[in-house]
Amino acid sequence: MDDRNQKGAVPDQALVHECLERLLSSPPFEKSPRQQDLLRYLVKETLAGNAERLKGYTLGVELFGRGVDFDPTTDAIVRVEVGRLRTKLREYYGSNGNVDAVVFALPKGGYVIDIHASGNRRSSERPVITTPKSADKLFEQEISLAVLPFANLSANPEQEYFVDGIVDNLIFELSQLSGLLVISRQSSFRYRNSDKSSQEIGGLLGVRYLLEGNIQLSEKRVRVTVRLIEAQTSASVWADRYDGNLQEIFALQDEITLSIVKQLQIKLSPAEAQLFGHEGTESIEAHDELLRGIACHWKYAPKFVAEARAHFTKAVELDPNYASAHAWLARTLLFLWVMRWEPDEALYQDALVHAKKAAAINSRLPYVQSILGWTHLWHRNRDECIAACRQAVAIDPNNFEAYIFLSMSLSCAGFGEEALYYIEKAQRMNPHSSPFYEYTLGLAHYVLKDYEKAIATFKRGCEIGATFPPNFVYLCVTYQQMGLKAETLATRHAYFAILGGDTSKILLSPWLEKNLHDQFVRLMVEAGIGYSGTSYRPFDAPAGAQ
Repeated sequence: MDDRNQKGAVPDQALVHECLERLLSSPPFEKSPRQQDLLRYLVKETLAGNAERLKGYTLGVELFGRGVDFDPTTDAIVRVEVGRLRTKLREYYGSNGNVDAVVFALPKGGYVIDIHASGNRRSSERPVITTPKSADKLFEQEISLAVLPFANLSANPEQEYFVDGIVDNLIFELSQLSGLLVISRQSSFRYRNSDKSSQEIGGLLGVRYLLEGNIQLSEKRVRVTVRLIEAQTSASVWADRYDGNLQEIFALQDEITLSIVKQLQIKLSPAEAQLFGHEGTESIEAHDELLRGIACHWKYAPKFVAEARAHFTKAVELDPNYASAHAWLARTLLFLWVMRWEPDEALYQDALVHAKKAAAINSRLPYVQSILGWTHLWHRNRDECIAACRQAVAIDPNNFEAYIFLSMSLSCAGFGEEALYYIEKAQRMNPHSSPFYEYTLGLAHYVLKDYEKAIATFKRGCEIGATFPPNFVYLCVTYQQMGLKAETLATRHAYFAILGGDTSKILLSPWLEKNLHDQFVRLMVEAGIGYSGTSYRPFDAPAGAQ
């Protein structure tokens, strides 16, 4: 019998090299130079017997250009790239690689490549691409939860912003727990007043549990009723009612959250236990202004975002040390400027002031770090931008928006592979797409020069949100890049219709990489939706220049 077909035998190195080059030139790898370099490096060190050198720190420094102060626990570059490598290997061996004489596998828990003859592989071990399972089957082993919108039982329907604010806070607190996966607000809030059954909603969101409830406000008293439901059976696992004074709302929210944790039997780490009891403000009035502002901001229209700005401004006046209020004010100021609804350059500068203030008050809030990163993005402070966004994900690996902002920042810096990894990971927390998600996903495809996928993604974003301008801009530019003139013209007309013909409101570009910036501005001009001054400041200008 040929040695290469004996179980555990390692093929000769000539055959290994031949099969490795075939793998690296295959469709899953041909447009991924970083994955090619990573696999070559791991194979080389494995064959040289240097298994002890294959550590996260070594890979970060020697392969990914990190400095000597690289910390694999806070910088996810190695985990991201190794995860993508495993995905590409599964894709390859599930298609044209299933006839190769040599198999390269990367078992979890290490970086040593398993190199063996394919004849040794038991059928149950053969990596294949299976038909995607439904979300509820794919994730049935994890503890997953969706917090549905609570009903407002108050006599005043305008109190809904307060009810939504309590639900938002529950989602935020629960999402920070490592033992629980929580679906994002963007997806769970789609089921407000839904007539779908618990089983249907659970299946669509891919969760084991649903949390529903109602809230009643009466003068200075608040009553919260909550019910935890097992989605598959629609059975009530636990229910309770909480009463208190409005001034005690923060303690009430913590009590509810800890009760849910107990019912789901989630073990809190010491750091997670310390999350409770730190709400950021003791001013109910400031918190009320924050909740009113958030409700306005989510409507994504000039009038309402301007109202949100007024509420957030009032919140920081009532409590100058309220980190979340400063972060939301920074987001709203920058959003008004980015969308060109208020082109005053002072907004662009003030946004960074408030983002930095929020981080100075409480740097451990993932939302604060995400907004700090997003603000640095528009000031073209690349390192500060990416560092803040990475920190947001490190603090809360369950936060949908943190992944969105990180992916966008990485794309703008030219790191398309890593950006794609994070935006695809975000989808698990947000099963129902949104214009913002499709824009960020399309951006990663655009940076990777996968223009057909970028077009399909931006088109999807335009269909989901017909008034969200970025998808129209980037779709038009990508059509121009592909030389599709008729499609470019049609998309340009659609974009101008959104602007109402006011070309002074044409969106700006936040690129951190000069070649991407220059190409994009050129394509905007060629497509007829930009001009030579489309960039909000000269690319190489100092951060404070206009």
